[in-house]
Amino acid sequence: MVSLRYFAPAEDVRDLVSVYYLFEVEHPRFSDNERAAIAQLRFLLEGTADLGFANGKTYPAKDSMLVGPSTGAMHFDVKGPFRMFGVGLLPAGWAALTKKSAADFADKAVPAGKIFTNEIDKSLELLRGCDDADGMTAWADRIFRDLRHRVKPEVQQFTHMVDDWLSSEPSPPVSALMERSDQSSRQVLRTVNKLYGMAPKYLARKYRALRAARAYAEQNEDELLALEDAFYDQSHMIREIKFFAGTTPTKLRVAEGETAKLIDQRGLLKGHIPPLTSDT
Repeated sequence: MVSLRYFAPAEDVRDLVSVYYLFEVEHPRFSDNERAAIAQLRFLLEGTADLGFANGKTYPAKDSMLVGPSTGAMHFDVKGPFRMFGVGLLPAGWAALTKKSAADFADKAVPAGKIFTNEIDKSLELLRGCDDADGMTAWADRIFRDLRHRVKPEVQQFTHMVDDWLSSEPSPPVSALMERSDQSSRQVLRTVNKLYGMAPKYLARKYRALRAARAYAEQNEDELLALEDAFYDQSHMIREIKFFAGTTPTKLRVAEGETAKLIDQRGLLKGHIPPLTSDT
């Protein structure tokens, strides 16, 4: 059995956290691809895994891990039985939790103990002792609620501006982002890299492909028609979806990977999680 369940964070921490999830595998081995994603804080409650990134590097994962934003689809190989509680870190949440540049962690997975104090080990043991997912999400809500005071208003405003830009059209031009900000172009580029882990042009490319992948999986012909003009041609769209989603449009329609099908369930939380999360 392979199970992936999603949970919405409390309303007062939704600027920091995109979604919580509990991933469980009963098989002794399970491998699959995972779409390009934002940064994650992952607690391996049982079992271990190897996580490979688009840059060709693979990292062993056990106990608690901080996973940086990914620039392409990832591949994982789980050794089960396996249970993992994860937290999707929005850019403001990343800033509050780590106080580090996301660009330095792009396509990397590092033991959380190297970044945080030994409190992270106590958190892992607490989560391992939880009877159900409700206890885990309640713990996470408390942690991020306590971190809210570390988020600077200007950071919050900046991330809202970037997210609105990313959601404004299928392939938003970088010039449109610059027009929204009163900062210099160099400052905007530097801040986007620091909070999102990659340049604005690449960020727009990533979300364009993920939005198209979801539209293919849902067989949303109206949205696909609207997205076509965002790519050079059909072959370009196929290449981009394969790179960022880890599978082809054909497989998304008729033979989507098991994990990809489970990831699509995030859409059921639409309205309770950020649109960029539910729509991609």
